Amino acid sequence: MLLVYAVVIGLIAGVASGGRLAPLGSVHIRLWGVALLGLVFQAFLFSSPLAAVVGQFGPPLYVGSTALVLIALLVNLRQPGFVLIAAGAVLNFTVVLANGGQMPASPEAVAALMGAPVLPTTGFTNSVIAGPETNFAFLGDIFVLPRPLPLANFFSIGDVLIGVGGAWFIARTMHRRQDAPQIRAARRVPAQVRPSHG
Repeated sequence: MLLVYAVVIGLIAGVASGGRLAPLGSVHIRLWGVALLGLVFQAFLFSSPLAAVVGQFGPPLYVGSTALVLIALLVNLRQPGFVLIAAGAVLNFTVVLANGGQMPASPEAVAALMGAPVLPTTGFTNSVIAGPETNFAFLGDIFVLPRPLPLANFFSIGDVLIGVGGAWFIARTMHRRQDAPQIRAARRVPAQVRPSHG
């Protein structure tokens, strides 16, 4: 959910600094279909009715879909902001993997958002309340985007890096130069051989 704010901030920053929207439509992201597949699968995984029936298969399915997204990020590190995005994704993936396929959330963060340190238990969720046995708890969801803000949720250090990287990618890409069609065509024409003067 934090990524939605990052997109808005990136667009505002790009426009305010003289950028244009057109370059965003021509950017080439490698393996974007793989990342989209992983994200769409997660959207189904955390929603009814699938979340109610996956049971013990939920954590490995979540880890697998997250790995797909991470692979797509790593092959695009040359894009602006993607180093931060990938670093955040690696941090999130590390803490999820170290805690059995679920993201630990601090009781304080959950209580601040939901009024009590309790998570819904009506189906599979990618979150679990952090405790003394939690590995890398500081990398879990320890921050809160509070109500009444839209898309209120708790989030992690990794999410912050992903958000900053995403905003930077959008703002920076909006300043990417687009050559005119005739210039691009001219570049594809072999240079003429000049006559020698001898």
